[in-house]
Amino acid sequence: MDITFSPWLLWFLAGIAVMLAELAVPGFVIIFFGLGCWGASIAAFSFPDAYSAQVAVFVIVSVASLLTLRKVAMRIFVGGSEGRETEDMGNIPLGARVTLDQDLEAGRVGRVRFRGAMWDAVSEERIPAGSDAEITGVDKTNHSCLKIKSVSSG
Repeated sequence: MDITFSPWLLWFLAGIAVMLAELAVPGFVIIFFGLGCWGASIAAFSFPDAYSAQVAVFVIVSVASLLTLRKVAMRIFVGGSEGRETEDMGNIPLGARVTLDQDLEAGRVGRVRFRGAMWDAVSEERIPAGSDAEITGVDKTNHSCLKIKSVSSG
C-alpha cells in the first residue's frame, strides 16, 4: 500500500513541527519559519505542482513575518519594564553577591555564577577571577545579563 501526502499537507505539518520546536529553542525566531511553512501550505494548496513558488512563498513569509512581527510579539509575550531600570529586576535582588570563575573584561559580556547557575554579566570595570562582585542591575536589552561591579570599587 502506497501512502502519499499532498504537498500542502506536508507544508502544514512541517509548520506545526517547526512551531513546536520553538518551545525547545529560546529566542522567539523559529516560530516565524512555521508561519512560512503555513504560507507555503496555502501556495501548495492553490498551485500543487509549483514547487519553486512554494519555496519562494516560504522564504518571503518567513522573512517578512520575522522582520515585522518579532518586535510586536516580543513585547506581548516577553514584556518590558517601565520606569527605572532597577525597579523591575524580576527576582534578582539588587546588591546580591556573585563570584567570578573567570576574568571579566570591562564592557564585555562574561559569565558569573549566581544561585548555582551560570549567568551572562557585564561590568564597566575589569574584575579578576575569584573576586566577589555585586549585582547593580539587569541589562535593558538582555534581561538574562546581570550588570555587576567589584565589591572593592566604590
